[in-house]
Amino acid sequence: MMAGTPDSAAGTDIMRPPSVAKTRAGAKGPGSAGSGKSATRGRRASGAGGKAASVQAKKTAATPAGKSLDRAQQALDKAAKTEKQLRASLKKHSRALSAAQDDLDKRHRDVKAMKSQLKTAKESRKRAAKKLGKTSKATTTR
Repeated sequence: MMAGTPDSAAGTDIMRPPSVAKTRAGAKGPGSAGSGKSATRGRRASGAGGKAASVQAKKTAATPAGKSLDRAQQALDKAAKTEKQLRASLKKHSRALSAAQDDLDKRHRDVKAMKSQLKTAKESRKRAAKKLGKTSKATTTR
């Protein structure tokens, strides 16, 4: 061990837990990185008690990974809320658009009917003028 490394300090201090490099290189112990069950057992035991669970949650939030998870969860919650609002807005605007299209279709049918009536009236007027012209010629020639 060298004099300036963290491993050298670990050898002199009895109360300090062994460094991560030593536990990974050494045999598997209860706190080694290869043992995933110990961390799970700890969470399960503290998860049953309400106070212990909140303490565990605070500890998780205090770590950088916990803070990152909290931020990610908040972002997901915000995204879900925004999505819900957007879906409601889309539904509202879809209804308004549908109503506007129905109104436009009704007006289009009305315009079509008026054009047809205008055409019929024009033809009728022409027929009446033609008939009147024939009758007036017939009366003037008699």
